[in-house]
Amino acid sequence: MKTATAASALLSLSILAAGCGSTAESGSTPSASQAPAGSAPSSSQITEISFITHSNWEKPLTKVIDEFQKENPQIKVNVQFNPYAKLMETNEVKLAAKATDLDVVTVDVPLNANYTVKGYLEPLDAWFKDSDRQVWVDSAIAAATYQGKLMTVPMNSSGTVLFYNKELLAKDNVAFPSEKLEERLTWEQVIELARKLTHDDVYGFSVDQVGRAYQLLPFIQSKKGEVLDQTGLVTTGYTNSPASIEALTFYYDLFNTWKVSPKIKREEAPDYFTSGKVALFLSNTANLNKIEASGISYGIAPHPYFAGGEIATPTGSLNLGISKYSSHKEEAAKFIRYVSSGKGAQILFEESGQLPALKSLLDRIDTDAKYSELPGSVLRLVSAESKTTAAPRPLTPGYLEWESNFNKALEDIKNGTAPKKALDDAASLIDAQLRKYSSAAK
Repeated sequence: MKTATAASALLSLSILAAGCGSTAESGSTPSASQAPAGSAPSSSQITEISFITHSNWEKPLTKVIDEFQKENPQIKVNVQFNPYAKLMETNEVKLAAKATDLDVVTVDVPLNANYTVKGYLEPLDAWFKDSDRQVWVDSAIAAATYQGKLMTVPMNSSGTVLFYNKELLAKDNVAFPSEKLEERLTWEQVIELARKLTHDDVYGFSVDQVGRAYQLLPFIQSKKGEVLDQTGLVTTGYTNSPASIEALTFYYDLFNTWKVSPKIKREEAPDYFTSGKVALFLSNTANLNKIEASGISYGIAPHPYFAGGEIATPTGSLNLGISKYSSHKEEAAKFIRYVSSGKGAQILFEESGQLPALKSLLDRIDTDAKYSELPGSVLRLVSAESKTTAAPRPLTPGYLEWESNFNKALEDIKNGTAPKKALDDAASLIDAQLRKYSSAAK
């Protein structure tokens, strides 16, 4: 496990690569479809590439695409925006059918290995050399690489912080947690605070992504646990290891022993915090705008960890890749380079306000005065963690199978099932489902 780390949860995408030659350099030889300098290309000289992506990113990506086409008039990007579920379904249908009308593929980063094993993606090594990869944080590159090959590139990243309601803490004479990384709370300290803050109709603590691997996997990682072996195909002894059981016994206790957390659905969690029903709220930064709009007086603190354990924070988002079946790989590569590490990355950051994976933009967050106070300091906090404590989700071609069963175990634990039983049952089911990948993953 790499610690030193995300969501999910959350999600987005875009990607670009080298010029229209075979190298990743901006000065590469243009393709024959380019018009001479100073002239507008004719319709016969324009190459169209297709791109399906997440509807949450429609506004910033539309601007990115507009600017890309101004700078590259010989390439037209036909984009379709879909909700997440439809996006993933469309990807699977088109790629399984070897459709040639999908060039740029939006990949939820945990599915990187799955798409690779299925033969859906074109390796990007021809366009992104080792030196090109240094522009992103290590955790982003680790998640985008499978069996030594770069398969996708990051459009952005994600981070999680501990939000707190200042009014509720002040009412119970609870000191505000520090925003400093070196004064990070342990989970043991969080529970002490949560128990003091739980009374009447207020809960002391809640997580945003209730029952979701993205946000709860770091509990296990902080206990120095892994959920899959190095092949990504064996979960028994990992997902149900003593470290996993110990970590998720803590999760069980939140709801069933200490009763400091509400047994709610994922979609209800942000409203519980913004309406004053929860005092401490572990949340992805995607909820920042909603928290700001609510008008509550809030503060932030770094993601907690278990005393004596490792610091592990969620990371990851949507990546961009090139379809194996695309007829326009050079043009698709040029687009994904523009979005992931070129001018488009800067536009995307400025328009969306989401955490980038690009080191230069993270450095900007670290030094620009606008990020020294709330709400900007939320990004500064997760920027620092993305460089040091970001822990990617497991690298396995069977991520969907693992996540589905693991998430069910989390729901069962929340609702009172003993953690060992829930995890043993999940591990048994997952191993049976992962066997189908054993030959393809070698």
